[in-house]
Amino acid sequence: MGRIFITFGLIFFAISVLGIYLDVLLHIDGNVGYTKIGQIWYKYAPNSLQIAEAIVSRYIDPCSSLDILNCSGFVWHPIISTFLIFPAGLTFGILTIFFIYFGTKKRRINKTS
Repeated sequence: MGRIFITFGLIFFAISVLGIYLDVLLHIDGNVGYTKIGQIWYKYAPNSLQIAEAIVSRYIDPCSSLDILNCSGFVWHPIISTFLIFPAGLTFGILTIFFIYFGTKKRRINKTS
C-alpha cells in the first residue's frame, strides 16, 4: 500500500511541477494569476474533461440517478467544479507531501515491527 501512495505522490509531484512551470510562463507574459487545475486538464485532455463531467452528472450523482430524490445535481457543480479552480501547483504540491509522507510512514512502521 505504501508503494501505491508513493507512486501517486510522484505523479502529483510531476503535475505540481507542470503547474508551477505554467505559472512562471503566465507571469513572464505579464499576466497576473495562477494556473488552475481545470485549465491544465482542459489544455492537455479536453475530451476526458467533458466525458468525466457527463459520467459524474449522469451516473454517479445521486440526484441524477434517482428520480425519487427530485433534486438538482450537486457532485460536479459545485463540488468538483470548485476543486477545478484551485491553483494546480499548490494543490498538487500539498497532495505530493501528503501521499509521500503516508507512503513512507507505512513502510517505516512495518520495518520497526
